[in-house]
Amino acid sequence: MKIHVKLYGEFLKYGPEESYKELPEGSTVNDLLKQLSIEERNYIIFLINLKRSWFEDKLSDGDTVSIFSPVGGG
Repeated sequence: MKIHVKLYGEFLKYGPEESYKELPEGSTVNDLLKQLSIEERNYIIFLINLKRSWFEDKLSDGDTVSIFSPVGGG
């Protein structure tokens, strides 16, 4: 299946801002992270089609996955 990937902030070092990745049916967000060589970290925020998601959430063909870290400051 084909997944549209959007990387932001510190995750831009793992690839271009936007790309497409091929994954087997039944793959999860964590499988996508492994393909991108991104370590699983508690502070990563994922959106699948603009909805908050988690490491174990399954992906579907045509999904858009946005990956970024929380915004902080003060």
